[in-house]
Amino acid sequence: MEKLILIDGNSLLNRAFYATPVFTTKDGVPTNGVFGFIKLLLKIVSDRQPTYFAVAFDLRAPTFRHKLYADYKAGRKGMPDELAVQVPILKETLTLMGIKILEKEGYEADDIIGTLAKKFDVQTYIYTGDRDSYQLVDETTNVCYTRKGVSDILELSTENFHNELGLTPSQIIELKALMGDKSDNIPGVAGIGEKTAMNLLEKYKDLDGIYANIDEIGGASNKKLVDGKESAYFSRTLATIDVNVPLDVTLSECMIKMPFPASVKDQFAKLEFKSLLSKNIFEESNNGNNEQIALDLTSVTENVVEILPQTIAEGIEYFENNPSNIVACEWREQGFSFSFGDGVEYLFPIKIGLLDVGYYENEFTPLFKRIFNGNKRVIAYNVKSIMHRLDMFNLLITADYEDVSLLKCLADGLGNTDGLDYCITYYGYPEKYKAHGLYHLYLTLFKQLNEQEIRLYRDVELPLVRVLYNMEMQGVRVDENVLKELSARYEKELKELVCKIHELAGEEFNVNSTQQLGKILFEKLKIGEGTKKKKDSKNYKTTAEELEKYADQSEIVRYLLRYRKIQKLNSTYIEGFKPLIEKGKVHTTYGQCNTQTGRLSSLNPNLQNIPIRTEEGRELRKLFVASEGNVLIDADYSQIELRLLAHFSGCKELIEGYCKGADIHKTTASQVFGVNLDDVSPSMRREAKAVNFGIIYGISAFGLAKDLDIPTKKAQEYINKYFESYSDVKEYLQANVDKAKKDGYVTTLLGRRRVINELLSSNFAVRGFGERAAMNMPLQGSSADIIKIAMIQVEKRLRDEGLSAKLVLQVHDELIIDCPKEEAESVSLILKETMENAVKLNVPLTVDVNMGATWYETK
Repeated sequence: MEKLILIDGNSLLNRAFYATPVFTTKDGVPTNGVFGFIKLLLKIVSDRQPTYFAVAFDLRAPTFRHKLYADYKAGRKGMPDELAVQVPILKETLTLMGIKILEKEGYEADDIIGTLAKKFDVQTYIYTGDRDSYQLVDETTNVCYTRKGVSDILELSTENFHNELGLTPSQIIELKALMGDKSDNIPGVAGIGEKTAMNLLEKYKDLDGIYANIDEIGGASNKKLVDGKESAYFSRTLATIDVNVPLDVTLSECMIKMPFPASVKDQFAKLEFKSLLSKNIFEESNNGNNEQIALDLTSVTENVVEILPQTIAEGIEYFENNPSNIVACEWREQGFSFSFGDGVEYLFPIKIGLLDVGYYENEFTPLFKRIFNGNKRVIAYNVKSIMHRLDMFNLLITADYEDVSLLKCLADGLGNTDGLDYCITYYGYPEKYKAHGLYHLYLTLFKQLNEQEIRLYRDVELPLVRVLYNMEMQGVRVDENVLKELSARYEKELKELVCKIHELAGEEFNVNSTQQLGKILFEKLKIGEGTKKKKDSKNYKTTAEELEKYADQSEIVRYLLRYRKIQKLNSTYIEGFKPLIEKGKVHTTYGQCNTQTGRLSSLNPNLQNIPIRTEEGRELRKLFVASEGNVLIDADYSQIELRLLAHFSGCKELIEGYCKGADIHKTTASQVFGVNLDDVSPSMRREAKAVNFGIIYGISAFGLAKDLDIPTKKAQEYINKYFESYSDVKEYLQANVDKAKKDGYVTTLLGRRRVINELLSSNFAVRGFGERAAMNMPLQGSSADIIKIAMIQVEKRLRDEGLSAKLVLQVHDELIIDCPKEEAESVSLILKETMENAVKLNVPLTVDVNMGATWYETK
């Protein structure tokens, strides 16, 4: 069946803008509204499989309603700038997609949509965030109303309309005529609200029926209706969608053609819609030639020659005879390819089935030895992943290599994990030829780096790749007996907690159901009288933050919080670890390009996120143990970010304190509380510590008050006193924000950039986050740079001195080594010396070194 989709462009762009998190392109252009709109459009296409598609837009010119009533839509706020700039971007994107755009002076998008819905005899679906369109529902027209954002949609048809709204479609106009519409500034009848209007329409059907029987209507409503008759009929005119707009458009002009042109993929790449690029909705960019190429065939497309050699030996011969000493290699499930950037790409398809074209992977060994153990420099995207894949061939990369994923991360300063396909498309290289595109991507990105960034790449990020690979291969040993003990203990406690919660509730219920929990707490037990339900929801808020408000006054809430805490530890670190253990070890994967500060990330399992502020969290470190006959040595930088703050700010008081080995938290407490050092109590030091670290993260008085459980006014006094004592710190932090606003980025000690697009937002909260990021990034990012240097140097010293000890873990500011007991003294000294001398600052770096049979014992 043929279907026509009609979208209210302005309405849904507005909904998408507010429903989609704020993000911008590298150039600072906001695109979140367009992204949300296009995602909905693609979902509609997938779900409905329409034949025809059109999007209607409002124009700024006055409509016929404005000419009838000057105050029509008066008081409406204009579009925020971040949304207004996205309208032309959306129209450009829709045009490239071949989607028909319709707009006409003097009419609203509703009128255009209504006209097309009535004009064409085809099943029509109208997508809108405006209830005015409800009146258009009929036998061939359904209205899909976006109730929340662009994902929660109410579809109205003739079958369900009355059940959902208690009216007929035509009565929507009559309802507005009576009660008016504040959003459009339609007056209606003064004093007539929705309830009265609904009752009148149920009995009298429409305005004509109401006024024909006005004498039956008594009381105040009679007078209001009589006095407001003219306004009622005038309001009905304003509320009625014009379905006779003079439009010169045919149904065939609205036909949607799939797949979309290749230019649409280029547009998505330009707008940085990364998640949409992998969708199978685009034409091939090689003139639609999708035929499989035979092994002996050479094809030329977009000035690139693709060669599929008949033998592996043929590929090796070409590789060895090419005079270039740099080669780009791309390896994925479909095949392996290489290119010297000269317009030729050698492709070796990977054979899975007997009749497939290509080679079995075990046939690649001779080729891989020539490439990865040869004397040509290898360009790859994520070299570490290739190192792991070469394990199956018992090969190590001995050739020099370049990692384009690292170059990309340093060049864009955004800390994201874009894939190679996206990068090739974004920079305009032929997407089909991965190795060719990779070669030229390397050249392009390298040119974008300044001298300091090149040194960071060459001296830190690139050599770190092999260090991380070695750590991932080494893994860290897990005591499975401790794992079983903790699992049994947690399971037992969870059952006991559920029983206690049921006992206090007076009934059994699903403790994990937020809906059931909300009713038990706030309706049955009357906890927190007056507690509001979630906005736009029938459910109560039951987040940990919300429940903590009632912990002091409610025993059941305290048990619930304990239950959630233990359940999370059990599911994440006990049950979550079990399937990841291989031969008694877990092997995490470290990411170099996943954070905006340059910090390493850890995945499967995440060993950097183990909670250490609670005893239960610290106890999880008992899981990690030394190898047989070994000890674990833990080396941890002491207050490295505060030391960096002293270095960057030049604060005399902080520099002097660190150079003398003073207790900085105690010193700060003395300054903030106005007491002698000898009079600083443990609680004062604890609060001063929170102030010190809070300042690094741009903490607000509200945030500090919450952390210390003190009044906001008192927290603000602490912050003010801190900045009085350390005025250079305040100037430094503000200078970071000013630089970020001026240049769009801030940098670390080694020149790593972080682009802070959040400062461009008109949203106060988003802008505030950007300011805090500008303050903190040079400190956290420099800390990350320093420990990376230390990792490289520590591993080199262990290797050069012929020691058996191995780096097995890195967690933010600490390194953990699995070390034979007889090497423990030497390794401890190496760790301390190397880490403390990784860089030279205006203050000393100090490292605490401890050892034990388990990670728990080292802390």
